[in-house]
Amino acid sequence: MAAIDTNLVFALRLAVSLRRAVALLRGLAARLSTPVDPGDARARRDFVWAMTARNPDAFSSDLVVQAIMHTYPEHFS
Repeated sequence: MAAIDTNLVFALRLAVSLRRAVALLRGLAARLSTPVDPGDARARRDFVWAMTARNPDAFSSDLVVQAIMHTYPEHFS
């Protein structure tokens, strides 16, 4: 009888976890599917161009540009 109770508790916990995962994925899908405003994309691109134009020797690769995107997230979110 104890084994049946344990399996039932496990199944209930699994069901709750799956519901949470589905809710999380639905929220993420809704957030990612929002249309991108061309003006926002243009502003992000112009910001990167301005940063690289100020000091082109400071940017040796695309990894450096990615680091800038993490340093200034307000310009890329």
